[in-house]
Amino acid sequence: MQSNLDVTAELKHLRRKCVCGRLWLVDETTGIMLASEVELADTFWKKFRGLMFRRSFPRGKAILFKFGRSGRHSVHTFFVRFPIDLVYLDHKFSVVEVRAGLRPWRFYRPKSASRYLLELPAGTVTRKKIRAGHKIALKHENFPRRKGYNC
Repeated sequence: MQSNLDVTAELKHLRRKCVCGRLWLVDETTGIMLASEVELADTFWKKFRGLMFRRSFPRGKAILFKFGRSGRHSVHTFFVRFPIDLVYLDHKFSVVEVRAGLRPWRFYRPKSASRYLLELPAGTVTRKKIRAGHKIALKHENFPRRKGYNC
């Protein structure tokens, strides 16, 4: 089990290698696990698709968007069937802005610049008490590879 100190280097490492394992998120300020299963949206198509057309977004899941540079990255919920929570993070994975309960067919432009975005199921921000200034950690655990298994 590892915790990353340099998030960008860690994401590059995960993308470069086929990592068979699990990613999860922890709020290091409170010690609370935010998501037990994290999907990386680090390509154009993964960012474009996001949560569109999905039937559900269960508790314990999250999507982590990585942007090429810091900025005010807008989000829409067109074709998303359920409300979501947004957590904007800077390059050090510190929370810079939180938006709870963004409903379907809405558009949101943050007030602060960010480098990463977490999309979480609605209610997560309130339930886990995520606030600006909190430090988030992306953790991963590699599983042994099996011959003939394509991860």
